[in-house]
Amino acid sequence: MSAQKERQGMKVKRKRTWDQAATKPSMETRGTDFYLDGKKLRILSGSLHYFRVVPEYWEDRLLKMKAAGLNTVTTYVPWNAHEPSRGMFHFKANLDIVEFLQTAKRVGLHVILRPGPYICAEWEFGGLPSWLLSEDEMEVRSTYPTYIDAMGKYFDELIPKVVPLQYGYGGPIIAVQVENEYGSFGKDKAYLTAVKEALTSRGIVEMLVSSENGRLAMKNGQLEGVLMTANFQENAGRHFDDLIRFQGADKPLMVMEFWTGWFDHWGEKHHVYSANGFAHLVEDVLKRGASINFYMFHGGTNFGFMNGGNFQNNNKDKHIYLPTVTSYDYDAPIAEDGDITDKYLKIKELLKKYCPEETKNAPNLPKDITKTAYPVVEVTHYMPLDTLLGINGEPIRKDATLTMEKLPINGNSGQGYGYLLYRTHTQKKPTQLKFEKPPHDRAQVFLNGHPVGVVTRKHDTSETVLEMEGGVDGENTIEILVENQGRVNYGLDIKIERKGILGDVFVNGIKQEKWEMFPLEFKKSLIEAVSQSVKWYEMPSHEKRPALYRASLDISKGPPGDTFMDMSDWNKGVIFVNGFNLGRYWNIGPQFTYYLPGPLLKVGKNEIIIFEQHSNAAALKFSAKPDLGTVVHVRNDDDIEEAL
Repeated sequence: MSAQKERQGMKVKRKRTWDQAATKPSMETRGTDFYLDGKKLRILSGSLHYFRVVPEYWEDRLLKMKAAGLNTVTTYVPWNAHEPSRGMFHFKANLDIVEFLQTAKRVGLHVILRPGPYICAEWEFGGLPSWLLSEDEMEVRSTYPTYIDAMGKYFDELIPKVVPLQYGYGGPIIAVQVENEYGSFGKDKAYLTAVKEALTSRGIVEMLVSSENGRLAMKNGQLEGVLMTANFQENAGRHFDDLIRFQGADKPLMVMEFWTGWFDHWGEKHHVYSANGFAHLVEDVLKRGASINFYMFHGGTNFGFMNGGNFQNNNKDKHIYLPTVTSYDYDAPIAEDGDITDKYLKIKELLKKYCPEETKNAPNLPKDITKTAYPVVEVTHYMPLDTLLGINGEPIRKDATLTMEKLPINGNSGQGYGYLLYRTHTQKKPTQLKFEKPPHDRAQVFLNGHPVGVVTRKHDTSETVLEMEGGVDGENTIEILVENQGRVNYGLDIKIERKGILGDVFVNGIKQEKWEMFPLEFKKSLIEAVSQSVKWYEMPSHEKRPALYRASLDISKGPPGDTFMDMSDWNKGVIFVNGFNLGRYWNIGPQFTYYLPGPLLKVGKNEIIIFEQHSNAAALKFSAKPDLGTVVHVRNDDDIEEAL
């Protein structure tokens, strides 16, 4: 090879180091095509959220995506997980975004990064941190100064971590999204510009993109210098024509979210799209020559308290609150437990047919991970609620109820998630409890230690009254355990998502004052203290109030396998496995099994702690197969828009 040719070859392959300033995007548009390194690129992407998958399985899921013929992975970045308390940042374990991006590069996938700050994603508060709501005047997703300042400080931590991983520096990131579906929320171009500048001023140089749901959203969310993409599940031609209408016919067409399935709310049926019908829809996109991102390609799990919620309308009720379930299987091509599905095989076949050049180097498909049905485990010990409260610490005493966000804890960041128990006393026999506003979101009421009713947030438009029995002449204790079931993640309703008791509480028509408040966020420190406590009692339990229950799963040989916890004999609560918050369970369904990845288990004794909100403690059962509930098929745009 001549010296000149060698230099030319080096020029193509050479990337800047992270400390050398890049000045323009690596990927460019030429007419209706993307180009990268001088070669035409059709983006064949799938969404996978690193924070919904244990890090030990990132490579497995990414390899399966690559084996399907994809060349790109798309991920959101959840602000609330990375900064759970103001100024306290986390980038370890399943939040190690740098390791995830490096894993994608090793597998051979490009990355489209969607850092928000708002992400929706059926994730708690759309990824925004709850502590923003500690300020009464807060206006999220706006140019409100406190919000912009908080976003800037977060980006000061996040963006420097991903800048060196841009394609121009040898990393996998080829594009970065500005905000998310903003046109469905507002039309403040000054805010979108502020987000764009917050990214570019901190070193983002790769192509900027947006994603919008429908024609009006495209109009509201269009921003100069940002390539617009569409989100949809049907009628590809209509949505692509809308893109052309707003940004011209000389730009590449891309669907940023081609919905492969749908998510579930508690009390609904499990949503499924047929693989055959889905394949025809995908074919419409591919025939158009467009780029595509499958949302989701692998859904994963809403671990902990991080599921979101939505307001929905139906034929009987208007604007009702519905929280999202723990599973984020999404009926995606790769199931929650990592198994491939018929939908996966359909996609692989279609990509091979319509994109042979892009898919010819796809690797072999990794084998599915073995699932294990462990033997039934008996619950051996329980801890009453009062004991738990004692371990948790002293209550907060005030003359009025506070919302979670207003509690003076966590460095004045308030309480983010979990439960808040309110306790008050009355000297007269109580017969009626009235909330000025419905509690957010589910309140269990106890009178002198006995359950007397449950008040739920169905609407936010009226007061709520509960008739009570069991009071005595003299002092009575009223306790209200309020659960944050997940902040709304979509639409204008995110502005009202404070949790707990939002207004005054009246007993027999008289405003109640003097409250004790016990925050139960179930952080790691509390679970460790509970685990080490000697204040456990042997079963059987006769508790009629919420309580903790403990069991031990003994695994004699390794490595531990994936399994599903079958909670159909329990009522409602949260599962902790070796200190890890696996998520919520609830016997109203649709899901009755809860995915437990093998990496969360160990050889030997595995401690399982259940916070049961009622009194249905039972043996713990395991299954090798999921039960996500009775299936309902959602097939058209009208159904999807209704679900939103």
